[in-house]
Amino acid sequence: MTQQEAGDVAEPAREVPLGKAKRLKLVQALLAAGVSGTLVVTFDISLAALVFTHDFADRLSKGIGIFLISSVIVGVIVALLSSFRPVIAAPQEDAAVIFASMATAIAVGVHKIDPNADAFPTVIVAIALTSVVAGGFFLLLGLLRLGVLVRFIPYPVAGGFLAGAGWLLVKGSLSVMSNEPVTLDTLRVLYTTSLDKCLTGLLFGLLLVALLRRYSNLLLLPILLLGSTVVFYFILYISDSSVAQAFSDGWLLGPFPREGLWPPFQAADLQKVNWNVLLSEGGGNMVAVTVMAAITVLLSASGVELATEQEIDLDRELRATGVANIIGSIFGGVVGYMSMPESSMNFKTGANTRLAGIFAASISALVLIIGADAISYYPRPVLGGLVAYLGFHFLINTLYEGYFRLRRTEYLVVVLILLVVAVSDFLRGVAVGLGVSLILFALSYSRIEVIRNAISGLHLRSNVARSDGEEMTLMERAKQLYILQLQGYVFFGTAYNLLTSAQQRIQSTDGEIRYLLLDFRHVNGLDSSAIASFLRLRRLAKAHGVRLILTEVPADIRNHLERGEVVIENDDLCRIYPDLDRGLEACENEIIQEAPPSMLPPPMLFYDLQDVFNGRPEMLRFLGYLERVEAPAGFDLFRQGDVSKDLYLIESGELAAWLEIDGKKIKRLRTMGPGSVVGESGLYMGEKRSATVTASRQATLYRLSEDALQRLTAEAPELAAAFHHFVVTLLARRIVHSTGPVKSLFN
Repeated sequence: MTQQEAGDVAEPAREVPLGKAKRLKLVQALLAAGVSGTLVVTFDISLAALVFTHDFADRLSKGIGIFLISSVIVGVIVALLSSFRPVIAAPQEDAAVIFASMATAIAVGVHKIDPNADAFPTVIVAIALTSVVAGGFFLLLGLLRLGVLVRFIPYPVAGGFLAGAGWLLVKGSLSVMSNEPVTLDTLRVLYTTSLDKCLTGLLFGLLLVALLRRYSNLLLLPILLLGSTVVFYFILYISDSSVAQAFSDGWLLGPFPREGLWPPFQAADLQKVNWNVLLSEGGGNMVAVTVMAAITVLLSASGVELATEQEIDLDRELRATGVANIIGSIFGGVVGYMSMPESSMNFKTGANTRLAGIFAASISALVLIIGADAISYYPRPVLGGLVAYLGFHFLINTLYEGYFRLRRTEYLVVVLILLVVAVSDFLRGVAVGLGVSLILFALSYSRIEVIRNAISGLHLRSNVARSDGEEMTLMERAKQLYILQLQGYVFFGTAYNLLTSAQQRIQSTDGEIRYLLLDFRHVNGLDSSAIASFLRLRRLAKAHGVRLILTEVPADIRNHLERGEVVIENDDLCRIYPDLDRGLEACENEIIQEAPPSMLPPPMLFYDLQDVFNGRPEMLRFLGYLERVEAPAGFDLFRQGDVSKDLYLIESGELAAWLEIDGKKIKRLRTMGPGSVVGESGLYMGEKRSATVTASRQATLYRLSEDALQRLTAEAPELAAAFHHFVVTLLARRIVHSTGPVKSLFN
């Protein structure tokens, strides 16, 4: 048998187990999706009962239809477009609680104008418009790739939003169970008329909390819901009560009108919409739903990432959810988005396929087709208990567990949002929470030290080689320069700290400081509110005869300072330099110029070499090995990366060593004058040039090549030894000069 024939015979044997594995995975996916779809339907009925209660009790079946059609459309579209394959999307409880508040407010507003008017069409249009607005907002965020914004939401605000949603869910559960509006004024009525229903539902909600927090089996919730329904009808049976009596006493959702669950109204009902009430009572709630839903979409996606260890494209999730809600609004649907528990459950049970979300949505479609009779026999305490469970779950996570996780100030923000939501409304609660969080953030950030380093000019010098006389002058007078290296974001809090520190330093030294240098190299930004502090700093400097030196100021910060008249063109009081080194050099030059002339002679190469070689004859003998070079201003002596084969002694003029970083930024390393040596490290170590050296002014140099140094070592070893000692002394002096700044930085 040939190899080809063997392969042809063996191939079907490999396909059989592979096909079985695929079928098994498909069955697992459908089972998990069936459980998810059943939960979605149950939640849809519960949330619809939460929104369409008391004023709209006779329209509850239509409300349930709205939630079911939303689950179908949003579930299918998000399943097809999401970056997470086993996603389950449907209307969620946090948006439903705001829809409940919106429906109540619209009903009150409509009935104030006309007590006999029908508010239901206005509510339906408001819900559809909210879906359009929210969907458009999701889509815009996704197109602009702003999904990362969820990382910047303060946790206390998110926690307060969940706590507020939990309170509204618990309050809404009482409305579901009693079919009456729940306020502080109506609690007394509930106590006398619906206490048995409310207590039964609340106890069932607490039972769900206790069991579901302890056990995580995906079938537990459906079993509890089914079992509680069976227990309800068993009690009804043994108590000799009829289903008709249960309907009459309000224990069941029905009876519903014989008409279907959808559509919620006809085109002619649009004439009944009160647009003024819709905008006045629904506008704020639309904003609340939109903002809150955007936060929840991103938080849910992040939660699924953590639960499944799978990366989710947040921007793609926003785009998919936006498209789904815009299309859903055409059918009067409510806002819907990813459900974290069901999506995570699907993945963990192996349902890693888009068919799971589509199959789950098909269950909602099936109930929608069957009609109201399929759900009219649902016990109100069971549905109300499910809503109460969601509320208790949120409150326990935020109030109880948050007490141990959060700092006290953050925990108080959560409690404050909850209280505002309880006594006012959801939007005000979140707004108050954001405001308080921003204030706390500003106070916390203001305690961050804006001054990175505070250094005296005695310990931080420019990279300019000075003569012995200039060094002596700077050692005596460099305390006139005080350097503050700033960091972070400068706003009114940190700017005031900077002002206070500078004021204390200037006043405590009693006129010793004449230059205050502020280095902005590590500053991220400057708020307009900080300008007032910089103006006060300018006035302080002028009053004490201090000059302000600003270095490495970003363009946007410089514009702020110029508009605020902190920096004025051709003004000597406040000057700007491109970097710290240039600013230090300018201050040092002025200090040297204003000081009495030094008694020490200026450096001259020949005099220094005579000391090195113990007399003029030996010095002239050494110069015989060197080549005289005239370098005009702007001439590159060598460039960064060149091969090192020589060094240079400077007789006159000035050279600047600079470094090119990433091919763009230029950093000056050192400026050298007469008596200095350039390029010694490259010659001695044999490595490529680490920097570029350019003549700042016309210079006269003496070049010692590698060949000349070898000849010098061979022919006049005593001269070579003296020259090596000279170079070592220069290098040691540079190290000593750099020790002061290093010690200051570490202190």
